[in-house]
Amino acid sequence: MDFSKFSDDNFDVKDWVNSALRIRDDRTPVDAHASNLVMKLQLFIQEVNNALEETSTQSVNNIPRVLREIENIRHDASLLKEQMTLVKEDIRAVEETTAQSMKMLMELDTVKSRMQDASRALQEADNWTVLSSDVDKVFESGDIKAIAAKLEGMHRSLTVLQDVPDYVQRRRLLEGLKNRLEALLSPKIVAAFNNHLLDDTKEYVKIFTNIERLDQLQSYYVRCHKTKLQKTWNEARSEDPNKSMLEWLSTFYDVILSTWHTEVTWCGQVFNEPGSVLCTLITQTLTHLDPSLSSCITEFIKSQPNVIEKLIELRRVTLRFAHGLEKAISQQQDKCSTLSLELLVDAVFSPYVSYMLDYPTLQQTLLTEQLHATRLHGGGFMETAGLMAESVEKIFRLSEQAVDYCINLTDGYAACGLCHVLEEFFGAYAGRMDECVTILRKECSLDADFNMHTIPSEGISEDWTMFQNAFRLIQMCGDLLLKMENLDQSLLAAIFMSEEDPRSQTPQKIQEKPPSQVRPFHWFNYLQKERPAELSALNELKQKLQSAGESAVVLPGVADQLQALNERVHTLAFDIVFIQIRQQLSQTPKLQVWSAKSPESGAALSDELPTFSLSPLGYITHIGDYLLTLPQQLEPYITQENPGLEAAMKAGNLPFPDLQDQDEHHPGSYWLGSIARGTMQAYTESILRIHVLTPYSTQQLLADIDYFCNVLEALEVTPSQTLTHINALLQATPEKFHEVATDLSVEDRIMMAIAGIRSIR
Repeated sequence: MDFSKFSDDNFDVKDWVNSALRIRDDRTPVDAHASNLVMKLQLFIQEVNNALEETSTQSVNNIPRVLREIENIRHDASLLKEQMTLVKEDIRAVEETTAQSMKMLMELDTVKSRMQDASRALQEADNWTVLSSDVDKVFESGDIKAIAAKLEGMHRSLTVLQDVPDYVQRRRLLEGLKNRLEALLSPKIVAAFNNHLLDDTKEYVKIFTNIERLDQLQSYYVRCHKTKLQKTWNEARSEDPNKSMLEWLSTFYDVILSTWHTEVTWCGQVFNEPGSVLCTLITQTLTHLDPSLSSCITEFIKSQPNVIEKLIELRRVTLRFAHGLEKAISQQQDKCSTLSLELLVDAVFSPYVSYMLDYPTLQQTLLTEQLHATRLHGGGFMETAGLMAESVEKIFRLSEQAVDYCINLTDGYAACGLCHVLEEFFGAYAGRMDECVTILRKECSLDADFNMHTIPSEGISEDWTMFQNAFRLIQMCGDLLLKMENLDQSLLAAIFMSEEDPRSQTPQKIQEKPPSQVRPFHWFNYLQKERPAELSALNELKQKLQSAGESAVVLPGVADQLQALNERVHTLAFDIVFIQIRQQLSQTPKLQVWSAKSPESGAALSDELPTFSLSPLGYITHIGDYLLTLPQQLEPYITQENPGLEAAMKAGNLPFPDLQDQDEHHPGSYWLGSIARGTMQAYTESILRIHVLTPYSTQQLLADIDYFCNVLEALEVTPSQTLTHINALLQATPEKFHEVATDLSVEDRIMMAIAGIRSIR
């Protein structure tokens, strides 16, 4: 039986009992086995009790002896404390008596150290003399190791002799000897690098490190492989004349990446910072290409119709190469210095810097050419309206394309310049659209003086073609406003896309991060180095837009110009609708009916002749029919879902607004109310221009006004106060005329005009 489990911390009685009962002979009954277990446990308990009793007895017997030993220890500790106090006093006394002696010993030690330094310097001076005396013989022997050892010794000696008067001459002599060694080793070094001779290269690295010329050795490595890559550059350019620059530049970049992956393992066995060496190799290669990459780019884009697009295609090839380099460099972690990395980034992207800086000018030239090629004015109203409406899609496609160009070529850093370009572009576009509106007004004779012409008697034309095209222009303005909002959001994204750019931080913050945590090729902040003032302007624009929040507008001037164009187009559409009413009302004061005494006889009619016996004249019925037809013409535009038209109507204003009710109206009611109020004003002015009214013609005019008021009621428009006053003054008898005018507080101008027309004094 295993009794050791009883001492476990996690002892479980049930588990132990079950386990003990399972361990039995099949021929032994469970009861008998359990009895045996109980007996064994009892015997074990008895043994434990005996052991506890014996241990307890021994412990009780040992207590007096332990107490005596504790007392002895306490006594010894007291004696030790007293002795330590005496020793401390002795040490203090020794310090007081020997302080001067210790000071003298320290001075003597200083003198000794200086004498040893002087002795060492004399030995090194003597060593320099010995080493320099037979250095020529060593060079003549050609033993590289002996020469290297000799130069290493001279280098150590010269380090000690920095304060001797002829230090400069000695240093010049040593540098000359180092140059002789380098010239002697040059062919072997080149062969070792070209053939990847690892052992020989390691030996050269050791020699050049000891004489502090490891940079020169790395320069040999760079020159060897740079020559190969420059040869590849020339072969890639001239291999196939049919290949475009996009193809052979990509091939050349692939060779550079292949060189990196081939050389990085070998360099890791030779140099401490293989990443820095390879970065220097690629940097030197890219900056010393013949012909240069910049000149090749200039030649490539010279005959291209869209220079920016070709530059972006070239830059994409370079970006793919840069991202491949970035991934390769990240695997080197801390084996690549920040300086070599920054120089490499500049070398990769520098051919594009001049074009990035010139991007706003390139973009402005492209947009100006496209705008000049856009035809806006046609042979008639319909064609011009169609061309103007079709131009919206093209103009904003060009604008969105410009934003994409800005992002893809400059990573958004030229956003400020792009904003200025777009402001000028939309200013020119809005100017041309405004000219088209002016031309359309002239074609429609909207600004003519109809009082000087005779209007045909057939009434108002039912041709609504110009009205429909005018509403097409209103929808065009709505599309302009909506697309301008989308363009503004695109510009915001372009402006803020460089927010996470680590290169926008200070150089000190960049250097604090290891290369593995910085994506050097992901952003190239060319403004930081070339034009810091423009970078400051970009940052100021960002802060301004951020402070504006959701109400931020990137191009507020353009938004105002488009809003002004929307107002002009609304006025154009209104005048097109209103022109026939103006034509009719301009001739109303000249009608012969106002001076007629009776349509049948020359006898004067009674003033009490009821107005319902008279029918409204043709001029006012034509106007009434025209106004009542308007809802049918407006219905297609206001019942169908049309975001552009809704946006334009919401932002636009019409003449003759309802000053008493400034709440937002339904577009149809808003238009009908504006035209009706305009008609009322024109009608009242035409009444006031009548020269004379007979009693009969006064009744006729009252019938015309009553008809017009019924039309207004059908359109749910309230007659104006001026029209109401004129109606009341026309109905008043000559005796009560002035009394009615006073009661209604009629304007003096209205009262005097009606009194003159009716010959009332």
